[in-house]
Amino acid sequence: MNRLRYLLDRTSCVELKRLQSSLSVSNSKVKIPARIQRGPTDILEALEQTIPKDFNNISYLYHDDPYLIPLKKTEHRVFALSYESGRKAAKWIHNEHRDLFPKHLSEPEIEAFTPLSTYTDKSQVSEEILLRIISKCIVPDALHIYKLLDYNVSNDTKQILLELLCFYNNEINSQNNSRLEEWFTTKQDKYLWQYMSEINELFEFLKTQDSSTAAAAYNTIICGLAKHSRINEAWLLYHECKEKDIPLNITTYNYLLMRIPELFGHKSELQIEHLFDVLNAINKKRIKPNVRTLNAALRVIRFSQLKNGEDIAKRLLMDFKRMNIKFSLASYYYIMLIFMEENKNAHANFVDILLSIGNESFSIQDPMDNTFFKHAMYIASTYMDREAGDMIHKLLLTGDNYKLISSAATENVYYVSYISLVLSTSTLDEFFEFYEKLVPNIHVPTKRTFQDIVEHFKHHSSATLMKYLPRLWSDINTLCFTDLPLKLKVLSLMKMDVLPAASPLKTIFMDAAWDCWEAIQKEIKTKQETYTPLENSTIACIATMLLHGGRIKESIEVLTYTIEESDLFLPTMNEKQVNELFESYISEKCILGAFLILKYSVNSGFPHIVKMATELLNLPQLTDAYRKELINLVGAEALNSSNTEKSN
Repeated sequence: MNRLRYLLDRTSCVELKRLQSSLSVSNSKVKIPARIQRGPTDILEALEQTIPKDFNNISYLYHDDPYLIPLKKTEHRVFALSYESGRKAAKWIHNEHRDLFPKHLSEPEIEAFTPLSTYTDKSQVSEEILLRIISKCIVPDALHIYKLLDYNVSNDTKQILLELLCFYNNEINSQNNSRLEEWFTTKQDKYLWQYMSEINELFEFLKTQDSSTAAAAYNTIICGLAKHSRINEAWLLYHECKEKDIPLNITTYNYLLMRIPELFGHKSELQIEHLFDVLNAINKKRIKPNVRTLNAALRVIRFSQLKNGEDIAKRLLMDFKRMNIKFSLASYYYIMLIFMEENKNAHANFVDILLSIGNESFSIQDPMDNTFFKHAMYIASTYMDREAGDMIHKLLLTGDNYKLISSAATENVYYVSYISLVLSTSTLDEFFEFYEKLVPNIHVPTKRTFQDIVEHFKHHSSATLMKYLPRLWSDINTLCFTDLPLKLKVLSLMKMDVLPAASPLKTIFMDAAWDCWEAIQKEIKTKQETYTPLENSTIACIATMLLHGGRIKESIEVLTYTIEESDLFLPTMNEKQVNELFESYISEKCILGAFLILKYSVNSGFPHIVKMATELLNLPQLTDAYRKELINLVGAEALNSSNTEKSN
């Protein structure tokens, strides 16, 4: 009984009525529900939801040739641009050499495969053709056909053409659907105003027509000018509309609101004054605002930086909630900026914003929607709040929210912050569990990220690092193969002496050491004028690793080059390294290696040179040639005095 009461208390009146009506089915008629229109891929998308995500799987884009899967960031970009270049080349051949394609390329005919027609005479074109070209957003062709028609088209068509010119003004290819190219392209924020004569001619004609036609023309021209940074001209036309009582739509008001910060600069009071002026005009005209209106208003408040900005924003948010306007991610982005700047409760406000969103799926409603995730993750990383970071990432993977990561640059900023957050708040085991799911199939870390990981490794014991160094070295060697300093930092973490005798890691570490040496030699040869001398203590580490792994010949090669070309290296090899190498060569019965170390010690002025020379002199395998060289290096008197002291 109590459970039923609890259920009824939680059930709304609407749900209760629906429950009651469903129970009384005896008196109701069977109603066939309306058919739901399905797309060709709906069933595939439904099936996809039943399959768990495979973090180690590559993108479907590269399945055609798995041997050419890009790994480095530059390779991803080259792949994308070459892929789109091939498509563009095919389109160009298809359009420029249409005589080579006398038959349709598809059956039934696919319009995208059909070459565009060329028009050279008025008899070939019509207003219907012009409208079709406008619908395809091909600005040059639309203008060409419009001129062929001697500008003799209906007012509605002129209005549509004006909208095309204002919206796609100065965009290189309004028909560009190269998704991969756009992913790697940085979009410009400001544009120059083009097609001025054509736009002015259309506008001057349309504004003299009936009131509805004139209003549509004014709305279009104001939006176009505001979008393409002709702010003063747009604002003058706005005041002209106010004086002539020309009705504006909500899109026009939104564009005007967005440009208030640029129009009034650092004049905070003027920005807020004109913000309320526009909002009052919207309210007076009984025009219902939308989420773009809210976002534009919040942007003005953010840029004004008034002390009471939070209070103004709170009042605004309450008003828009009262109108049942659903916030977009851009709204939450501006809320974060306003309520977290120099605020004692900034972190609490941040968490409240994330909790209010939950696991909601968002759609793109504002161009600024794509800034939310990267900024939110940056804030979580700043606060070192792992729980908040995981909430953001879970939200990103909800529904189609990943579409709000609109470019490679945005994705890169997001994951740099997320990796930094996980790195600073996790154990090494936890971090690499996260890392292996992410790299390289979802994200390729930047050089800076790898540097942060290596710096973090320095705070752990060598025994702990041995488990993860091979993977880290492999990724850096593959993804950042040209960065020698980074590779040398990883090499410095590889300690051969902590490994068991039969450990397979020894081979990996020795290969890494030899790879670094080859990279050093390549850099010396290719960057003679810009080469920065390396510390020979680093070279000593390479020689030691090779020697401990039994690669004596390679170790001697490294040491010989370093001593003979001493001007290419900074003399930072310390006494401990010298003694370790000397004793190791002696134990391996490598006289040449020991002589090289002694020679370096003499040149560097290290103490105990005589002791090292005496130890060499007493070796039974020392040949006469080496004995003579030893005397020339140290001097017979020093060796004799040392032997005398030893005998006494």
